[in-house]
Amino acid sequence: MYIDYHVHAIGHEHRLHTEENIMKYIEFARINKVKEIGFADHCRYLYEKLDLNLYKKVQEKVNDVSIKVGLEIDYYPDQHQEIEKKVNFFDYDYIIGSVHYIGKWMFDSDKEKKEYENWDHDKLYEKYIALVTESARKDYYDILGHIDLIKIFGIKPVKNRPENIFAPYLKEISKTGLVVEINTNGLNKPVNEIYPSFPIIQMLFDNNIPVTLSSDAHHPEEVGRDLDKARELALKAGFRKIPVFTKRRIQYECL
Repeated sequence: MYIDYHVHAIGHEHRLHTEENIMKYIEFARINKVKEIGFADHCRYLYEKLDLNLYKKVQEKVNDVSIKVGLEIDYYPDQHQEIEKKVNFFDYDYIIGSVHYIGKWMFDSDKEKKEYENWDHDKLYEKYIALVTESARKDYYDILGHIDLIKIFGIKPVKNRPENIFAPYLKEISKTGLVVEINTNGLNKPVNEIYPSFPIIQMLFDNNIPVTLSSDAHHPEEVGRDLDKARELALKAGFRKIPVFTKRRIQYECL
């Protein structure tokens, strides 16, 4: 079953939040055999503007694709009240927690990638996954987004393999009950690799951490992109079921 829970209907404010726009995403969900699509725009672009009735109207016209509504909320260690406000603003089906910033550094931005030169890359990976794990311990999120996003520009640790750095943190994440996404958008970035890498996907299975699939689509034609590759990696690691969310409650379907 193809599920795509990380879809940005407005991208980075490239489009308006309209029924016509949402239907374009549904059209590509059908083409790519996605049975359940989750719209989860970045909270920094869409938050109080969210119109639940818009998704209800579209769902009334669509009977072959299930529509869920989420939100991707950046984790900042010093903004807990603001995060809670966003989480509780609306009756979401799920919340994706993502780390895009280390301090004020937006490390996945092309404009800021030179900052990597100022870091010991092993310590950088440690700092990043520590932030991801800290976010997981909070009662904000249901899904952790692209958990090895720090590799986006192909920069890897020097002394250790990424999975060795992640290992103790994944054991901590396993205690939270959160789901981790297998996000295909890394295939379209300089690293040219799914988030997370297969050794980490294998460790997710070994630590009983459920996974979902996502394209991280920012344009309609990207919905469902490369989900067959993500599914193949999940099956290879041992996963056979995938979680589906409704009002932040989980059920499982066959992968």
